[in-house]
Amino acid sequence: MDEAITRVHPQARVIAYADDCVVLHEDRRVLEHSQQLLRLWLAEIGLTLHETKSHIRHTLEGKDPGFEFLGFHIRQYRVGKHQSGKRPGGQRLGYTTLIKPGKANIQAHLAELGRIMRRSRALPQSEVIRQLNPTIRGWAHYDRTCVSKAVSARLDSLTWAKLRRWAHRRHPTTTTPWVIQRYWHRRGTRLTFATSATAPHAGHLQTHREVPITRHIKVRGNRSPYDGDWVSWSTRQGRHPGVSPRLAMLLKQQRGRCTYCGLFFHDDDRIEIDHSNGDRRNARANLQALHGHCHDAKTREYGDYLPHGMRDQHQDTEERRARTRARSVLEQREVERSASRL
Repeated sequence: MDEAITRVHPQARVIAYADDCVVLHEDRRVLEHSQQLLRLWLAEIGLTLHETKSHIRHTLEGKDPGFEFLGFHIRQYRVGKHQSGKRPGGQRLGYTTLIKPGKANIQAHLAELGRIMRRSRALPQSEVIRQLNPTIRGWAHYDRTCVSKAVSARLDSLTWAKLRRWAHRRHPTTTTPWVIQRYWHRRGTRLTFATSATAPHAGHLQTHREVPITRHIKVRGNRSPYDGDWVSWSTRQGRHPGVSPRLAMLLKQQRGRCTYCGLFFHDDDRIEIDHSNGDRRNARANLQALHGHCHDAKTREYGDYLPHGMRDQHQDTEERRARTRARSVLEQREVERSASRL
């Protein structure tokens, strides 16, 4: 698909995913010609272009600038020189590009939350939380790479209003403070839609803002998961064919940094998995990846025992062995003196 356009217009940028496609160019005539080329290419394989969904938009100017692609709204905004984007040579553009969640995506997400609450009117609170959490968590993770902080706060506010209506519908004759006390409990410094801590299936509703914003980092054209930089790819993807799944997931969670010294890992470093609280029975919740020397320092600091042959010898163990060797030498010399006297 992209070759049908870039062969004629090399400066055009074609982004395609499944049956969605975007062509980027600064000249409108090039975009109109690209649309005709795309129609011809689709006709060769027996397909047609969806005319109602096909638009030519300007990302900076016009009545409705920007466009939506894969649930995101992409648009450029006029800004000052301190926030302006730059060309490869360093020249300021006078605008910046922001990618936000699309309006249709937000409305569809709110509609899905409303459907879950409507069909859960008679269900207990724990079951409602169990059904809402995957939907909220999945949407927040999908949009965490874009400018979604304000949208997440608005979605949390609208979700709270929907839950308040859900709770009032279950208790129409009670007051609002009673309903709040029944279904909202304090976790830290804020009220959270949660069950009682003594309930059989205790849980709380996750919010959109709990998922941190993670900026997407581009992959260079000459990089590959098989180029030997297993630390970088494990940190990025959480998996690598040459690394154990547990270590790869820890590298992704820690963003490639050692939790003890805070420095980045390198492919030639010795990386070890440590139990952060010393409890080896809990094999998942308290694991962390450390440099080998950081693991030794942490072990000496907290007084844990070091296995033989795995890391540097403990200072106390070395001193004890040194004292033992010194004592054996002194005993042997004493025996030699006694023998010479005889």
